This record gives sequence, C-alpha cells and structure tokens, in this order.
Amino acid sequence: MDYSQPGAYFVTICAFLNHCLFGRVESDRIDLSPIGEIVRSCWVDIPNHFPGLKADTFVVMPNHVHGILAIEERARRAVPLRDEERFETFRKAVPGTVPTIVRNYKAAVTKRVRYTTGNRAMQVWQSNYFERVLRNGEELANASRYIQENIAMWHLDKHNP
Repeated sequence: MDYSQPGAYFVTICAFLNHCLFGRVESDRIDLSPIGEIVRSCWVDIPNHFPGLKADTFVVMPNHVHGILAIEERARRAVPLRDEERFETFRKAVPGTVPTIVRNYKAAVTKRVRYTTGNRAMQVWQSNYFERVLRNGEELANASRYIQENIAMWHLDKHNP
C-alpha cells in the first residue's frame, strides 16, 4: 500500500503495554496527565513539520491516540518520488508518508516525555501502530464520529482498568 497518496488515513497509536499514561476518563471527559498533554500538543503540531498535511479529528485516550491524518495534493507534489522510492523499506524512510509522519510523531513525544520526566529510558509507545485508508466521505465521517465518541465508550475498552 502506498501511504503517500493524497487522502485521509485513520491512525491508532497505543501506549507501551497499554498502560494508561495519558490520563483518565471521568464523567465522559478526558483528564490528561502531563504526558497526555505532550501527546496532544505534539499531535496538534504535526502540520508544522509536514507541509500539506492536516492533523484532523483526534482524541487522546488514557492508553492510545486515535487521529485522522489528511495528506493534501500539494504535499504529494512537495515530495517527488521515483516509483522505486515510493514504498518504505528498512532504514529508508520516504518523506511525507504516513509511516514517516507517525514515526516522527512518536519520536517527538518520546523525546519530550523523557526530558520532562527525567526518565531517559521511559517507554511511551508500543512498537508499530494501526492505520486504515479512508476511501470516501462516508468512511471519513464514520471515523470522525468514532473518534469523537471514543471517550464515551471508554467503559467498554478491554484495557480500561
């Protein structure tokens, strides 16, 4: 799959061992921890580091983040790729792709968390993440609604302590 194409991508990134590092849900409201605030602020900051990318609807949950990344056509033009360079391989990041964006996001959060907590070995994220291409307006609307309703559904999450 070519994750550099213009379009919307639904992304889920989980905390290390599904620990509730980012806050807690009380009365259908998320109360972010200091680490959760870093997670939130870095998500909001993503477009400042990737021209032509919009960090759309998102939610920081106690142990994961859901968000929509929208790659615009101008971002595609800003990252000229030869066909053989379009797909990521080990140690060969492709600028402007979902894997590169997520990798940079996770690294930025981890660096700030380690600096803030003074714990240079702290694990913030599970390896990898989940993504899904949102192929049309209906899928985008459904994903946005799911994200917006996620806090209210926290009581059903199997990782909710």
